[in-house]
Amino acid sequence: MGIVMKTLLIITGLGFFIFVLLFVRKNSFRPSYAVLWIFISMFLISIPLFESFYSWLASSVMLMKDARNIIYIALIGFLLVYIFYLTIRITRMSDQIQKLISLTAISETKINRLKKEL
Repeated sequence: MGIVMKTLLIITGLGFFIFVLLFVRKNSFRPSYAVLWIFISMFLISIPLFESFYSWLASSVMLMKDARNIIYIALIGFLLVYIFYLTIRITRMSDQIQKLISLTAISETKINRLKKEL
C-alpha cells in the first residue's frame, strides 16, 4: 500500500471519528449509533498501521489471495451489524406505533360516548 493511500485512510478515519464525536457532543446523534461509526473509523485508521497483520490474517487465516478484500469484508460486516440494529429499532418503534394507534382509537371512542351522553 502506497504512502498516499495510507495517508488518505488515516485522514478519512480521523475525519469520521471527529465527525461522530462532534455529533454526539451536540446531542444530535445517539451514542448507541455512534459506537459502530467509531469502530469503522478506528478500523480505517488501523489499516495502514497494522497492514502486515491484516495481510497475514487475509492470507493465512481467511485463505485470500488479495489482502485488500479483508477491508471490504470488514466494512460490509460493520454495515450489516448496523442494518440489523436499525431493523431491531424499527420493529420496536412499529410495535409502539401500533399501541399508540390502539390507545388513540379507544380514547376517541370514549370521547365520542361522552359527547353523546352530554
